[in-house]
Amino acid sequence: MDIVLSQNSDKPIYTQIYEQIAAQIMNGKISAGERLPPIRSVAVTLRISVIPVKQAWEQLEREGFISTAVGRGTFVNELAHHEISSRRISAAEQLISNSVVACRKMGLSVEEIIEIVQKSYQSD
Repeated sequence: MDIVLSQNSDKPIYTQIYEQIAAQIMNGKISAGERLPPIRSVAVTLRISVIPVKQAWEQLEREGFISTAVGRGTFVNELAHHEISSRRISAAEQLISNSVVACRKMGLSVEEIIEIVQKSYQSD
């Protein structure tokens, strides 16, 4: 499990943690059934308070990514393929929407934005 936090981000720390773990679950880097480290361990590793880690874990649990078993730990849930696909598309739509808004504020046309997206996609 890799988490990189940015103090310069507009996103709260718990959101950064949540998004990174959710992405790692959706892309298979963190497998179904895998045990997540304890909240305190993650907080110590990241050198932050336990509060944002706890908030991230709670959001992951609310959205069905993980389950906590008292005395056993926190484990990644098995997600159906359609759930993963739906969540990936939803996350991509949000990212693209935010980027399009920023591009429009810079005065770019829809054609220019599409050209940028196509170039970016082809460069990977």
